[in-house]
Amino acid sequence: PGNPFRPEKSRALMCMYWVIVDWPQWLIQRSFAWPIFSILRESIIHEIPGQLGAIMRMVLRIFFAEVGHSFDRGVLLPMPDGESIFVTGIFAGFLADLVGHKEMTNWKGHGGVLCCLECDNVIQFREPKEGQVAMNCSDATKFKRRCNDDFWAIIDETRRNYYSMGITNFKNFQINSGINYDPHGLLFDDGLRSVYQPAHHCIRDWMHTVGQDGIANTHIGQLMHAMDTKCGIKPGRLMEFSDECHFPSNFGKLDKYAFSPGRLKSNSITSFASTILTMIPVLYLFMEMYLADAMPEHFAAYTILAHIIGLLRMGPEDSMKHIENLRKLVGRHMEAMVELYGDHVKPKAHHMFHVMDGMEWLGKLLACFVTERKHREVKHAALHVFRHIEDTVLHSLVNKSFQQVIDGHDLYKATFLVRPQSLAVGGHILHQASSVVCRVGLVSRKDMVITDTGIVGRTINFWKQSEIDDTIVVELDSYDCVNNDCRLRSLHRVQRVFVDCRSIVDTLIWVEDSPSIFRIAIPAALLYA
Repeated sequence: PGNPFRPEKSRALMCMYWVIVDWPQWLIQRSFAWPIFSILRESIIHEIPGQLGAIMRMVLRIFFAEVGHSFDRGVLLPMPDGESIFVTGIFAGFLADLVGHKEMTNWKGHGGVLCCLECDNVIQFREPKEGQVAMNCSDATKFKRRCNDDFWAIIDETRRNYYSMGITNFKNFQINSGINYDPHGLLFDDGLRSVYQPAHHCIRDWMHTVGQDGIANTHIGQLMHAMDTKCGIKPGRLMEFSDECHFPSNFGKLDKYAFSPGRLKSNSITSFASTILTMIPVLYLFMEMYLADAMPEHFAAYTILAHIIGLLRMGPEDSMKHIENLRKLVGRHMEAMVELYGDHVKPKAHHMFHVMDGMEWLGKLLACFVTERKHREVKHAALHVFRHIEDTVLHSLVNKSFQQVIDGHDLYKATFLVRPQSLAVGGHILHQASSVVCRVGLVSRKDMVITDTGIVGRTINFWKQSEIDDTIVVELDSYDCVNNDCRLRSLHRVQRVFVDCRSIVDTLIWVEDSPSIFRIAIPAALLYA
């Protein structure tokens, strides 16, 4: 908390949240559904033997205690009506970036020779030997996955070798196994082996894998260099094009410096994940309009990336039906990146394959976008606190959460109108608003949206008839296709329609293609329906 341009390391905080994966998509995507478990200064964590791994041992011991209340044995919860319910639960995994997984597990990290905790034959820096594959391998069937027993065998062997090997031989052993010895670490707690399963509980966060110095940053950076080399298109032209685009209200205006030369590095582009998600469709529209024929291989590869992100953006539940599509697309994207950009492939590109493994294991797709939003509340609470920061901030946030529950906030509804007004029409009371929160997030007046039947329109108003009926109707000005091309719409051919807000698939970025005609990018959710 404080000035981001002059961070004070002594006040850097580690925030831990938890969530019940069985909750529905709309609830998981809201930050209040991720209760804060604890806050701890990183300076204190570094002083603890075992550091973050030891902290996570304590966390699991609290949820799954050997005595007393424990989720594995069940917790009795009293209800307002005098009855009680018996709740049990299992640990589903840690959602974190790769650095977080490294610190929790004593894994040497994606920068080591073994760049993956779960695959013991994926190598970087060295020439692969027989049975090994390079980090940029696009065929997931060649990965040799570790099971839980493999991990425990490595841990047991590491303990034995620590006392029997010399220093040099033991260092080489750790390099080859990919795991460092730390008796205080999470993997070295034998009592948690029934709770913690390292082969399944390392949940990759697609936000950090894709957009936080991830595969999208690399792809956009390399593509911008190729556009300059092959077609003479400078970053300034992309900045001009982004100014011509119209964005939905929940996106906000794209940072005018997003495509600036100052952010373009030799093998990547520097930007935050939220900005990257907005840059993806903008650059896609630009290439489709001007470079699809001039750079067909680059456009095809970038289309794959846009589709991957489009399917991931669908949400924790809606993206689940596209697991197999995502596996194929990730493999094709890796293959295209190697062919077009050679060695400019990061270890995160390999970890994209494991994003789908986490989806399959959890039955949901989780991402850190929601916890990043939660960080804002933590920073705000900690901004002017300088003594007993953990205790004070934690009390403040827990109190705020319970107060929100007591007040009965609209956020506890799946869909709701934002600040509605009541109108009497023909003896009926209607509720009307300029914004609605629905399955795809916040949709506001004048946003361009697309429905599951392909209707593209600009929102006018949002209507609801009564408090009992949850149906919210969207009033739209819909636009017809031009020459049967769903990507092009005519501003002159307008029709007023009313649709159920549950039919909205996505909000759209659009740009004027020619006078009175605008262009959109069809969402991957419709292309792979």
